[in-house]
Amino acid sequence: MTSDCSKTSILQDVVAFVNVWSSNRTENYSKSFEEDLVDMGARVLKYFNKQVTHVVFKDGHESVWKKAQKTGVKLVSVLWVERCLTTQTHVDESLFPAINESKHSPKNKRTHRCMKPKDFIEKTPTNNKRLKKKLDQMIRELDLKRTTGADLNLLSLEEDAVGLYSSNVELVPFNHFCGMEKRLKEMKEKRENPSPTASQMSQLTSASALAPCQPDLGESPSSFAKALFAGSPSRLRMNCFHEEKNKLIEGANTTKNCIRKNVKPTRTLVMTSMPSENQSIIIQIVKRFGGFQFSDNVCETTTHVVAGHTRRTLNVLFGIARGCWILSFNWILWSLEQGCWAPEESFELSTAFPAATICRFERQSTKEPYLQDLFVNQPLIFISPQSKPPALALEKLVLLCGGQVCKTLRRTGICIGQYKGRRPAGNQHLSENWILDSITKHEVCSPDNYTLE
Repeated sequence: MTSDCSKTSILQDVVAFVNVWSSNRTENYSKSFEEDLVDMGARVLKYFNKQVTHVVFKDGHESVWKKAQKTGVKLVSVLWVERCLTTQTHVDESLFPAINESKHSPKNKRTHRCMKPKDFIEKTPTNNKRLKKKLDQMIRELDLKRTTGADLNLLSLEEDAVGLYSSNVELVPFNHFCGMEKRLKEMKEKRENPSPTASQMSQLTSASALAPCQPDLGESPSSFAKALFAGSPSRLRMNCFHEEKNKLIEGANTTKNCIRKNVKPTRTLVMTSMPSENQSIIIQIVKRFGGFQFSDNVCETTTHVVAGHTRRTLNVLFGIARGCWILSFNWILWSLEQGCWAPEESFELSTAFPAATICRFERQSTKEPYLQDLFVNQPLIFISPQSKPPALALEKLVLLCGGQVCKTLRRTGICIGQYKGRRPAGNQHLSENWILDSITKHEVCSPDNYTLE
């Protein structure tokens, strides 16, 4: 882009201030558009003062919007900059007015990164070392006490638990249950009826109904002590130990499920004929919106090829052969304007590459791996090692389009590229453009116009 527009002065009368942010107002994209304006001869100021004549605005600060309206300068969107760059003319500003989305939704006002509070992340043993250490220590203590038979520390039970229960529920001291357990044991040894009295049963029922033994990391010591009323001391130790162990296992399973969900996207996007400043914009937008990984060359996972210019590069040809979207850079800008990935149909380069739309429809209509049949009825093809583009790339294109390639010239019916050796009788000697034009038009071109002497 800079090489095409570095000497132009189509916007020499423009003094611009750029305020372009992402849709969620966390990424500043102003720098790339400032460079485009400078390349077209405009002056770009870092501060909004009286000299400014144009404001390029998208999801920017509310103060900039109000000041621009108050001073009467021209408010334009990023599409105005791109149209001026494409047409190399000073486009009418009224065709691309800026839109302030926050003006229509004051209740849902989004803040910029400098004012945005940090996201609250709930502390769990999986993401907090201190909490995990505390939990491990608690489990070790429970295990030790279960082995030694020592009594659990009730953490000032009668003092802390008073405020937790309802006023109409009578608090039953823990020693009462210890005495009852001892009495039941004595009755069993004497072969007496081991059933407790009615009053004792009512006390047991009321105490066990208070709370089950389900201690949680977020509970206070008094809440944990309240859970100890659910049964005898030995059984309580075992239950609490197993419940804490189960929670650790569930936490580990949850972490594994989260890792499985965070799978990288399988689709890849390829940039071709793209200036470096536009590449940085695409990288930031893909990082924000997600859904794609980047690839240097078109492969079986590629679904989108974004071209900075309508040049017939190898990536464009491989994109056509594989049925990918062949899109202009305006698709990226429009997605930035919308705050999400925009529909691709309006930005497909079908005029420059007529086969792009046809091959894409064919790929979308089949469930099997896509393979063209363009060169299916052609004889074996030999590609010269001196051919340009490289022979390996041409061989892959022919194979993707259903043709057959042979390394031995005497067995083939078509020879592609410059070849100074002897050729068998009846062998057609054609230029590399025969393959490239046939793929671009999605029809086998006549060999008469591509014959080499």
